[in-house]
Amino acid sequence: MASDTKALTGHADLILGHVAAREDTWAERLRAWRTQMGAAPGPMEVWLAHRSLATLDVRLDRQCQTALRVAEYLTGRSDVLAVRYPGLATDPAHEIARQQMRRFGSVVGFTLATRSAVEDFLGACTLVYEATSFGGVHTTAERRARWGGDAIPEGFIRLSVGCEDADDILADLAQALDKSWPNEA
Repeated sequence: MASDTKALTGHADLILGHVAAREDTWAERLRAWRTQMGAAPGPMEVWLAHRSLATLDVRLDRQCQTALRVAEYLTGRSDVLAVRYPGLATDPAHEIARQQMRRFGSVVGFTLATRSAVEDFLGACTLVYEATSFGGVHTTAERRARWGGDAIPEGFIRLSVGCEDADDILADLAQALDKSWPNEA
């Protein structure tokens, strides 16, 4: 089961997902369920998804390369308490990710000291949008703890790197971090 709304379609203009099966028995059960429930996308949704497949590899490559640069940059900041990105050799998930993945994804998690630091940071970003939908061509971020239910720090941010120029994203992050903690940058 996958959310095609994210990287697969990648333009933030479609809500779509899919379920795939290797075994014939499960595939037949899925086909029967779809036939009975009518869970099939409309022609416009299919066209949008098909259009997006042409740029999937290029978008993912750009996003993942930039995400690694962002993660490396964030690890060098004294105002960033922690960084999670499986592409970093220091990340606890790096070894297993290296075995399972060709690319390490476009989402970087990092922690600032407080909720207000995150709110200041997000408010100071000019290129990064505050949003909860990830995987699009524009870089987005959210303070995950605002939704509750997860055992994470108030200052934890999930950043989904888009396709903008890497230097532009890094410059925006730097200026926003500098504004959120001006005495520590």
